[in-house]
Amino acid sequence: MFFKFLLSLVLTILLGFYLTGPAEMKTAIMITLIIIVAIILTLFSLHKEKVFNLKGQFLKHSTIILIAFLIAHYQYYIDYLLGFASYDNLYFWVNHTIVIKAMLLSTIGLIAFLIGYLSFIKKSLKQPIKKKEKIAGTTYLIFLSIICLSIYFFTANPLYLIGFYGAEKLGATATYSITLFSSLIFAVIIQNCRNMVLTNKIPINFKAYIKMQGYYLTILIGVYLLSVMISGDRGPLITFPMCYISGYFFVTKKKLRTKYGLILFFAAAFFISILGIARGLNKNLDFVSKLESSLNSDNRFKENSILPATQNLAVSVRSLHTAVNYVPGQRNFLYGRFQVQQIFSAIPFFSFFTPLLFTDNSYKYGGSAQFITWINQGDNPTSGDGTTCIADFYLDFGVFGVIFGMFLFGYLIRLCEIAMFNSFPSIFWHIFSVVYIVNAVYLSRSPVLINLKTVVFIYIILLVNNYVLNKKFN
Repeated sequence: MFFKFLLSLVLTILLGFYLTGPAEMKTAIMITLIIIVAIILTLFSLHKEKVFNLKGQFLKHSTIILIAFLIAHYQYYIDYLLGFASYDNLYFWVNHTIVIKAMLLSTIGLIAFLIGYLSFIKKSLKQPIKKKEKIAGTTYLIFLSIICLSIYFFTANPLYLIGFYGAEKLGATATYSITLFSSLIFAVIIQNCRNMVLTNKIPINFKAYIKMQGYYLTILIGVYLLSVMISGDRGPLITFPMCYISGYFFVTKKKLRTKYGLILFFAAAFFISILGIARGLNKNLDFVSKLESSLNSDNRFKENSILPATQNLAVSVRSLHTAVNYVPGQRNFLYGRFQVQQIFSAIPFFSFFTPLLFTDNSYKYGGSAQFITWINQGDNPTSGDGTTCIADFYLDFGVFGVIFGMFLFGYLIRLCEIAMFNSFPSIFWHIFSVVYIVNAVYLSRSPVLINLKTVVFIYIILLVNNYVLNKKFN
């Protein structure tokens, strides 16, 4: 209770400073804000965890989200203070007069997230299984997955598959088929995990878990991820393994210790960064040659960093600078448009109402990432500039949108942790928890609600599987 009061007090002080603070990019203020963040997170880490299954568990939503958030919103500032980043690099700063304002927004949002996280009441999520849930097979989902993966390989642009990610389009049919494939695979993993708990067949180790998930599933995932790695894409290389591995910890309630978690996190970050460099190299090189060249290449950001492996994530702060510089100076806030669009896109057939609510439905209003890209590149962009969770809330409602949005985000993340590691949740909250831990690294550089559509899609798949396919064909 005292810690929440302290957080609220600091948030109020920072809010007052945000509304009246200086426009100059002062090193002293930047250092002070980073010290405040360090103290707050240290106290948060020392805060007593009351849920036994979460004590000493690194694989928590909040842990991964906070690490990624710090990298995306503070690493570049730390690089600047250490002399790695240049004051004259306006590509990242955008405008020196808004940098402190952006830092304050990030810090206010971080504190609001922690307050929301600590506000969750454990009793609001029932732990025992109130009614007997029937076991549902996943054979039909595996069969559909094979069909979708086959369609993907038959219809995908060959140039895309051999390493031209970003330069060539995958193709509409292949895009739809692989989206459905991903949702089906996630649905299979989730349902298999529920079946293990319902039958009380808990794997004694990870090898036993792989066997219980099924070798067909593992082979399907392996084949797809191999094609992803060769193409130059990176997202599925994080989300698929995370979904598969998180299922093991959901079933067994075992704990991933911090030191191993950090090793895995930064090893993955390094690998993903190498792939990012590789996909930008000469397209005439074969995949192995690209990897070798990327390992020996100079820093593509042309600036050193305290953590080069996570520099790709750290430059996301540029999107926040762009948003703060443009709104409300050159146009007004969007008053919830981006959040409404995310919610409507998640509900079947509700996207029909978007054109009825908003008159201008051009590219730039497709979401905060598109809007920021439009600010920087105009109506004919050549690449995406991305966004951050802070920028997304800010564009809609300013600093108060950041406070409310991040508070709610923190509350939901704590709910996810309790659902995944300390209870047997409903199918919906199980899916929600899995989807958000799978995308935890990306949540700092994307809209918070962007994954809601995936949650609903997987939920529909499991409902059809459990109440239609398993009854009609059994």
